[in-house]
Amino acid sequence: MKNLPTVAKVLITLAVLLFTAEVLLRSVEGSLSGNISHVIEIPELSERFDQTNKPGLLILGNSLTNNGIDAPLLKSGLEAQDLAYSTVEKIVPDATTIWSWSCILRNRIYELRNKPNTVFIGFAWNQLADQSRLLPTQLGGFFCSYSDLMHFTEQATMGSAEIGEFLTASTFRLFTHREAFRNKALGILIPHYMTATQDINRRLRNTDNSSSEPDKTYNELGQVIEKIESYNKHIVLMAMPVRDNSYQLDPGLLDIVKHKDITLLDYRNPDFITDNLFLDEMHLNNKGSTLLTHKLAVDFAKLRSTSRQ
Repeated sequence: MKNLPTVAKVLITLAVLLFTAEVLLRSVEGSLSGNISHVIEIPELSERFDQTNKPGLLILGNSLTNNGIDAPLLKSGLEAQDLAYSTVEKIVPDATTIWSWSCILRNRIYELRNKPNTVFIGFAWNQLADQSRLLPTQLGGFFCSYSDLMHFTEQATMGSAEIGEFLTASTFRLFTHREAFRNKALGILIPHYMTATQDINRRLRNTDNSSSEPDKTYNELGQVIEKIESYNKHIVLMAMPVRDNSYQLDPGLLDIVKHKDITLLDYRNPDFITDNLFLDEMHLNNKGSTLLTHKLAVDFAKLRSTSRQ
């Protein structure tokens, strides 16, 4: 070490520091936020289906579904409708779309011995379309494997920068969590930073959702449907309610629902969900979640009853 050039010593020191920081971060990352804690427990949640040979039900989505559907209440509600599921799990990471959900299914669900009999996918706006946001850091760092990169380059447009971002996030947690660190630091240094940032993100999201795209495609969703049905399992889509910036169901989505013969439950504007049942412009509060979950249990029981006839 003494005989090494100064540049080499600096590089080795930096490598050791980075490695140490990476190890430490991986040991405590669950404390960074509730969402990251949930992401970390996804393998454990999925493995619960294999702890029994009895039917299971998976609820997949993002924060809309997390706030909208109460898994234990749904389980008990289905039991009251004579539909017993031994395992009802909810995997609902924030800000996810079809790209994250398909990765979760490929890497955590399809490999199970006892796959869930029914998969609910909650969505809003264009979150099921191929044109939904593909976030390389989120995908590479949390939900996907290196092998998924080839799938993405075939299904979506990914430039060299996005590919590099995906690979870097897949390898380094420091890179994956860089925005969380930045937001925490700026939140301390700049008054009202988080409030202003959330407002900007909300406006950008609303602009993206209202922008006119001539044709949306649903190739990724179609592959998910075909894969789940190949295991003789069922998929149910749920259009989730939002208070502001309401949305229409894309004709292309309705077409794939029709031709793939799957169920779409439309909860965009139910009469029993009023403005006072939202925490903000799109997330239901506890009372709203209870009402929607009861409705889902009843509706799904009717679907099952009809399918048996």
